[in-house]
Amino acid sequence: MNNYGQEYYHYRERESQNWDYIIDNTFAKDLFEMSPWNFPSKQPNSGQFCVACNNVVHIGIHVSISELRTTAINCQLCELLLYAIERVGKSDHEKIHIFKEGSALKTEVNGPRILRLCSDLASCDNHNDIQIGFPALLEATSPIYFELLRAWLRSCDRSHKCNTHDTRPESLLPTRLLYVGNPNPDSLALHTATQLGNEDYVALSHCWGKLPPEDKKKFCSTTENIRSRQTEFSINDLPRTFRDAVRVTRELGLQYLWIDSLCILQGNNEDWKREANRMEDVFSSAYCVIAASSATNSHEGFLRRGESRSRYVQIADALGKQIYVCEGMDDFENDVDKAPLNTRGWVLQERALSRRTIHFTANNTYWECGEGVCCENLNRLKSPEWKHYFLLDPIFPKRLHEAGPERTVDFINSLLENYSKRILTEPTDRLIAISGLQTRIARTLGCQERYGILERFLCRNLLWQRYDEQKIERIHNLKVPSWSWIAYQGGIRFIDVPFEQSDIRWNNDIRFDHWRKDTLIGSLGKFWKCTIKQKEIQHAILDSRGTEIGWLQFDVEDSTDIDLQRFIVIGRTGKGSSIEYYVLVVRPMGSGGEYERVGIGLIQASHVSKLKDDVRVV
Repeated sequence: MNNYGQEYYHYRERESQNWDYIIDNTFAKDLFEMSPWNFPSKQPNSGQFCVACNNVVHIGIHVSISELRTTAINCQLCELLLYAIERVGKSDHEKIHIFKEGSALKTEVNGPRILRLCSDLASCDNHNDIQIGFPALLEATSPIYFELLRAWLRSCDRSHKCNTHDTRPESLLPTRLLYVGNPNPDSLALHTATQLGNEDYVALSHCWGKLPPEDKKKFCSTTENIRSRQTEFSINDLPRTFRDAVRVTRELGLQYLWIDSLCILQGNNEDWKREANRMEDVFSSAYCVIAASSATNSHEGFLRRGESRSRYVQIADALGKQIYVCEGMDDFENDVDKAPLNTRGWVLQERALSRRTIHFTANNTYWECGEGVCCENLNRLKSPEWKHYFLLDPIFPKRLHEAGPERTVDFINSLLENYSKRILTEPTDRLIAISGLQTRIARTLGCQERYGILERFLCRNLLWQRYDEQKIERIHNLKVPSWSWIAYQGGIRFIDVPFEQSDIRWNNDIRFDHWRKDTLIGSLGKFWKCTIKQKEIQHAILDSRGTEIGWLQFDVEDSTDIDLQRFIVIGRTGKGSSIEYYVLVVRPMGSGGEYERVGIGLIQASHVSKLKDDVRVV
């Protein structure tokens, strides 16, 4: 029998999300040979550091914090080491081991990187275990900065299989694209599909922000201004984020750019519905996507950065070759995954379907494609074969073909949980903003998909519940059935039923209705000889002796009378007298014989009884 302790549900600890750092000096050499860049000249005190830190990048050092505080007064490297240690919260450790691992300094084998190491082009033959890179971040509008962006694209075009844009049917081109190739840099125009050949274009992923009506009227395309914009309009009519996107597109050597509020008529419901259903193709067919990750609205822009962490110290080896110990660190998870842009609902689909993306963040610029992530400082990251591995798929979700059912379910559940917590300006977009992803996943798995529930994993997908103690509310004016998590506002999570749990038996009688898309068919049951008692988020189910025999969680509203509740069996686990049922808790809707979902639960089989087959849940 189950042990009903504090936690009544099981959640799998997700695999480690740590990125692997790969030393790749081939790309760096090509970049610097094509676009020579002057590395900082040798500092007068290079290689002349105190006894406490002199061997830190060679054999590592053991040093006390108090000693480091003393030597930091006169030693630049000790000062930088002390700063880095305090930044990662290690200053309360009296004795600390600092050592080199790859192109970084660390204090723990599996701990964070505290400082970055890189070498210059002339020193790379001596330091094949250190990444050639920029000691400090580049100026965001400098020639070498834009050359780096172009080099990323060239390298991917030449060496990867991410870009198949040359085989794209013209029917997949957006209805409208912004033409930025006029010799007059101030001149822009909207071109329609009839004016375009099989043109490459860049798509912008961005946050609108809370814009006053006068701003929307000024720069958005509408029924009133579309004719004049198809002829010509000024770049000065656009907010900074859009102007930055125009500049990047031109620097990449392309003439067309897609921006939602310019290429979709705002205030025209017919045009919006048609174009919203094409988002899947807009982003998957783009030559490249530029993501304004750090900008919270259309006016902030993304090519201006605040003061960056650019301190570094040069160390010379025995042959006089240079190693740079650098403050500026890449942090893809915080800079990109946790950026303002990636809190938005629509953006998950945009990112997953994009073949290649350049992320412009507050601290760094990142290239993302099917082969991994490249950082502005020239570090390269490789994803573990789990969440990011599937999101990096340039032909999303083709990699699920080889994943197996366990990794596929883990990824899909994680994806939907992530999406459910994101922000949508219009709650009614909750269905359409992920429809492209859902359609592609279902097509790849060879099954139906209805309202965020996949037929292939129907029972597992139905075992969702609200994310926290807050009750969830139905979204008004969104026609989605109660058994779908899309019908509600707020985050959800799925119960994880381990695949290695050999005694699980899913109920094959539960199914999508053949005639009505919004209807689920299953067998109805009722609870027998038991009561419920509130325990934090969930209710404990008690037998006549007060022993816990299961749990219920109501997502929309609580009920104190279990006799009024009904359920649909989703699956069973256990053997003999220890059999338990996973159930979908439902209640009747009027007198028409239909039911709606109100929660989920797990209960011993001895306390349930079957009422009838083939009831409808809507």
